[in-house]
Amino acid sequence: MITESNISYLEVDEQPHRIEDVSALMDLCERMQISFAPWHGEMAMPKVDFCISYNENNIFLKFFVTEAAIKAEYVNFNDPVYEDSCVEFFIAFNGDSSYYNLEFNCMGTGRVQYGSGKYNRAFIPAGLIKTIQHQTTLKSTSRGDIYWELTLVVPKTVFMFHPQLNLENNRAKVNFFKCGDGLPQPHYLCWNNIVHHEPEFHLTDFFKQVTFSPQVV
Repeated sequence: MITESNISYLEVDEQPHRIEDVSALMDLCERMQISFAPWHGEMAMPKVDFCISYNENNIFLKFFVTEAAIKAEYVNFNDPVYEDSCVEFFIAFNGDSSYYNLEFNCMGTGRVQYGSGKYNRAFIPAGLIKTIQHQTTLKSTSRGDIYWELTLVVPKTVFMFHPQLNLENNRAKVNFFKCGDGLPQPHYLCWNNIVHHEPEFHLTDFFKQVTFSPQVV
């Protein structure tokens, strides 16, 4: 979890990690809200929380989303999942100007890129994205909304442009997002607020600095 800009260490016993165990442990972490909606005025927005932790070899993420409608059209790695009901995690390591964007629709289909700006990005190969474990759950609420959860185990090998990556005590800059470009009511939410005249997530000035702390969750 992130506490005072620290990402805590998660103790998971088994190797390889069972996604069900990770999901249950992540439920114990403190949740953060993806609640800034700088381009939406007074429109009703999805409710989105997340938590994040790590160990020697992985970053663990879990998202909790309630929204009026969902879309999960894309099923292939590196498809434009941002047009579906989508959550996203952007991270830049070691003060680099380049960063990774990891995007997943509500069924866990992943799109991962790396580069120094929105239009200068390299796709991470599907073979690496395939190593990301995921678990999804969906259900309707009493109010007619859809509630879904997505748990992710992201091996650090996915960050292929950082082959010697050591997460512990690593300082990074991050932001988290929720979007749905192709939904009946498109929306663009962010964890750390963005000041810009139109929806745009690829703005590293609005990433927040964090440290992968040795403190255990």
